Amino acid sequence: MRKTSVRLTAAVLTAALTGAAAWTSPAHASALPTVPPSPVSPSEITAYPRQNVLPVWPDNPTDASIPIGVTPYDEIAPTLNRLQAASERVSARVAGRSSGGYDLYAVTVTAPETRSEARQQEEWKRLLEDEPVRARTDPGLLAGYKTPLFVNANIHGNEWEGTDAALRVIEEYATSTDPEVTRLLERNRLVFNITANPDGRVAGTRANNAGYDLNRDLTIVSQPETNLIRELVIDTKPIITLDLHGYVNPTLLHPSTPPHNVNNEYDLYIKHGLPNALAIEENLRALGHPETQRARIPFRDDAPGVWDDFPPIYVPSFAMLQSSIPYTIEAPLNPRGGNLTPQERVRRSGINTDVHEVAIKTSLRYIQDHRAEVLHDQAEVYRRGWAGEPLRDIPDGYVPGWGPEDNYRTVFPRSYVIPSGPGQHSEPAAARLVDLLISSGGRVWRAKHDFRAEGNDYRAGSYVVDLHQPKRGLVNSLLEPGADITDRVGDLYAGPAAWSQGLTWGATVDTLWDELPDVQLTRVYDGVAAGDLPSADGDLRLDLQDAADLLVVNSLIRRGVRVYRLADGSVAIPAVPGSRQLFQDEVRAHGVTFERAPAGWRGTPLDEIVVGYLGALEERDTLRELGFSTRAVTAATLADTLTADVDVLLVASSLNLSTLTAPNRAALEAFLARGGGVVGLGTAGANFGNAASLLAVTATAGPSLASGVANVVNRGGPVTAGAIPHSFISQPVWFTNLGDGVTVEQSYAADPLLSGWWAASGAGTNGQAAAANQASLVRSVSPGGNGVVLFGTDPTFRLHPKGLQAQLGRALLWAAQP
Repeated sequence: MRKTSVRLTAAVLTAALTGAAAWTSPAHASALPTVPPSPVSPSEITAYPRQNVLPVWPDNPTDASIPIGVTPYDEIAPTLNRLQAASERVSARVAGRSSGGYDLYAVTVTAPETRSEARQQEEWKRLLEDEPVRARTDPGLLAGYKTPLFVNANIHGNEWEGTDAALRVIEEYATSTDPEVTRLLERNRLVFNITANPDGRVAGTRANNAGYDLNRDLTIVSQPETNLIRELVIDTKPIITLDLHGYVNPTLLHPSTPPHNVNNEYDLYIKHGLPNALAIEENLRALGHPETQRARIPFRDDAPGVWDDFPPIYVPSFAMLQSSIPYTIEAPLNPRGGNLTPQERVRRSGINTDVHEVAIKTSLRYIQDHRAEVLHDQAEVYRRGWAGEPLRDIPDGYVPGWGPEDNYRTVFPRSYVIPSGPGQHSEPAAARLVDLLISSGGRVWRAKHDFRAEGNDYRAGSYVVDLHQPKRGLVNSLLEPGADITDRVGDLYAGPAAWSQGLTWGATVDTLWDELPDVQLTRVYDGVAAGDLPSADGDLRLDLQDAADLLVVNSLIRRGVRVYRLADGSVAIPAVPGSRQLFQDEVRAHGVTFERAPAGWRGTPLDEIVVGYLGALEERDTLRELGFSTRAVTAATLADTLTADVDVLLVASSLNLSTLTAPNRAALEAFLARGGGVVGLGTAGANFGNAASLLAVTATAGPSLASGVANVVNRGGPVTAGAIPHSFISQPVWFTNLGDGVTVEQSYAADPLLSGWWAASGAGTNGQAAAANQASLVRSVSPGGNGVVLFGTDPTFRLHPKGLQAQLGRALLWAAQP
């Protein structure tokens, strides 16, 4: 339990916050520069309602929603069509498509607006971010701005009831004649993502059709459903965000335990987040259900690390970095149990729907009752960003229960530079990173001329990230290395404990602690990798440092172009008359940079490589991003899938050779006998290599929750030549007792963990000290001629560590033809 045992109520906390509110509003520096709001094109703004006839899906009697008595997916569109026809308060649209092809519905509920009024709302919304001081003193905005609430429902497909609560609220507000509802809709906009995961809703699965947990994807954005959530959060600019889940009994609702994300203006969050949570708890009690008489609020009720809001990958933690007051709401009763009667399933789902309805209505009431303060504080987040002020040192007792264990803060640099030209590790990686920053709500500029900053020279076209910007916390959370929090907390809800796209996505990012470059800057709205091709014909070299480079190599090989792997893992391509247009097309498509091949080069010819993978969806999709042809392999299907055209086996999950059937064992032995290569990930890969007598190593795994950014030393070779000096780990593995012929290409540094969490256990046998200076990536050629590469880092984790994907691709090329 937390150190405080105070049982808080909303009334007690509101009184306690009276003084705190004054403390959080320092005088604004009048010299703070402002940026004019982005121009609003009249042609882009239409009146409300914005109604559409939604396509109706065929009846599906196998929909997993049906047995628990909630709304089947195929009934959502007819319901929304009916409500739009009945009310000018409801606007619905198909806002995207799920991974499995279902429509994604975004719904806005508000009082009707003329086109002029809708345009004014958009101008006020932008003013809050662009000119926060002016916005929060603008009498028109303070009187007329419709404060937004965003509800994200059913992100986990088999947690259904958020959708039904959303539909229930929409239906009530669509036609209610209650004057109170009328006033609410005149002062607020309610935006609903009706079912964030229709694939899982229909199938009864947590993940979407592609197999991903969407609530781990907000800063990777690998899935179309996540892209829509991000767009809705950024466009809505919600005061409160609700992410509706199940099932934790009693009802769980944020605020969370520490560790807290170090980039948030947490004082401005917790002063509202806690009292609204307490109000939700009171209103849940008023439902009268025995199961709703108390709630679990982790900040109040749990020990540090039990249910934290540290990584920005979740909807609520991402929304907080967008200056929203976010909540996960976990409804209490699981209706999925196989031993439940039909009546009990329906009873449970009905109570869960009640719980989510209470969360929506209570949060809307909180916005209404505290309108001036929540608007002021949302603008204050942006103001602090523009001003470049340090994060507040929040005093103990700021809210009841706040103590030193909650105080997580970072120090913001003045700016970042993402170089262009020779100082950049990978131009495609830099463009990808810039795209992520911008599409996540950050602001990026480009230098119009060469410049010098903090002792380094930079080319014109280099990206500059001025951290004096409204969403600096979001930007810095993606770019900064992070911190080693091992000594601060003994547990985490889940990893990763550090992420740092600035270090793990493969781009060079320089931190300028005290300087904004003195050069003319132009704001940009996407990243650009122009690529390069030498002006004259001749042999070419391509250094493989990004997935884009591997895509090009695999594309050229499939087109019949002769490609050779050089000793350092790069590739050379002999000059062929008439091929220049082909290379130009690849440069335009992928932004890669070809160089002149070194004189007298010699290399190993590469053929098209087919990879059989024994792993999960991350391995499947990483291989696709690298452009390899793939075959899914399991222990039970080796005889059918490990066919003669498979060149390399990627082993990312356990394969017990002793339990294989005779046909499957024969297929594996035939693959190895013909010289098939093996690339292994973690202990599963090492165990397979040992069991198949391909090499001899001892693999040691760190604690299961150990994760973050590791310091590594690259020793060169076909896999790691030119690689970045950092890696991503999720349960790190290291290799010792290396047998004959095993070469270390990469090792953990003397201080292995740069940022994240890596606790020691077992007298230090799998802690950071045990891994120091030990091998993290090795390769060998077996006595039978098989190329083998083992990774102790994690190049496929949720498609996140983009900067490691090229290492995996290079390992596959080498293992296929060592």
